[in-house]
Amino acid sequence: MFSKEQRLKHLEKLAHSTMGDALKEHFEELIRNLTDGRNYSKENFEVEGKASIKAAAVLERIMRDLELLKREKSKVTRTKYT
Repeated sequence: MFSKEQRLKHLEKLAHSTMGDALKEHFEELIRNLTDGRNYSKENFEVEGKASIKAAAVLERIMRDLELLKREKSKVTRTKYT
């Protein structure tokens, strides 16, 4: 089990790698499939639709978190006044 700092460090490495880009493309494909209404059965259209939309939202959250980790952290320069 990773500590929170270790997990963030590994996720940041993933975000900067080509594997992170491949993961992003895979998630985008899954999101398209999840939000496509043609994939739902007629009998459970509403239930499947709601569940798929929620699953897509989770994937989007993961992608957003990885994109945030990908950005360079700006360094705050201290002056004698701050």
